[in-house]
Amino acid sequence: MAPALRSSSCRNRTASSAITMTSQSSFRQYARAIQHLASTRSLEVLVLQASPILGGFLGGFSLNRPGVIRLGFLLIGSLALTAHVFVFNDWAGHSSDIRDPRRSTRVFARLSISRRQVACVATALLIFANVAFVAVGRPAVLLGAAIAALSVLYSSSPRFGKSTPIVASINHLLGGALHFLLGYTLSHPLDARGLMISLFFGLVFGAGHLNQEVRDYEGDLLNGIRTSAVMFGRRRAFLASLFTFTAAYAILAGLAALGILPRLLLWSIVLWPLHVAWSLRALRRGLGFETALWMQRRYRLLFALIGLAMLAR
Repeated sequence: MAPALRSSSCRNRTASSAITMTSQSSFRQYARAIQHLASTRSLEVLVLQASPILGGFLGGFSLNRPGVIRLGFLLIGSLALTAHVFVFNDWAGHSSDIRDPRRSTRVFARLSISRRQVACVATALLIFANVAFVAVGRPAVLLGAAIAALSVLYSSSPRFGKSTPIVASINHLLGGALHFLLGYTLSHPLDARGLMISLFFGLVFGAGHLNQEVRDYEGDLLNGIRTSAVMFGRRRAFLASLFTFTAAYAILAGLAALGILPRLLLWSIVLWPLHVAWSLRALRRGLGFETALWMQRRYRLLFALIGLAMLAR
């Protein structure tokens, strides 16, 4: 009987050891997936938090303790939601990214990270974001859900996604507006003022997406992704981006003139000629991948200055 007990105990220890090793291996795999996604997407995720932060400020956020706590939950949720959007897009675009020479070296499959693991990370991020938004309030939950829905449409819908010209840019316009409102409704009910300001953020986001389509033209053409740049040409898409940015500058100046935004922003209109000059220079350089990145860095600088001016009382 004693040998039988020892044999049973040995089997139990072996099974327990196997489970532990499997758990550790699984944990390492998911940790590697998160590390990879953070290394490729973290900068973009952080940059995009400017919209809800400015939204919170323009919505009348106060620095009392409850307000700071709710802002903390909002930013945690926004970070997780934005990361989810990027991770889900990577998961959905896995096959096309492998065929894109500029993306293939950064595709998660090259690092032995499975699509299932990426899907689990995307799902976990979305759940985490929703939990944080529940702590903020109902508007955050609803706006977060709307942003997530737009993300699903963009990344996976054949009719309302990235393969449909113009529609994809409208998707980004709506997403940019909603992301601003996510912060605005932290301390202020949704109103006409918030919607008007959100239009500016949406236009900037939509214009930036058109520039991104110019940047990704070669890979999208190779994969048969029918973006505006692929369907209408890089030059037309780039000019559409410039016109959309111009509309954003005009709305910004109008909101400042009406007193909806700080009057200091009236001076932002002087940045528009610089934006146009850089755009003309980009056209002369030739609209390739590097030129689109060059342009992106410059217009982001301009709108960072505008964002700082929005903080003026």
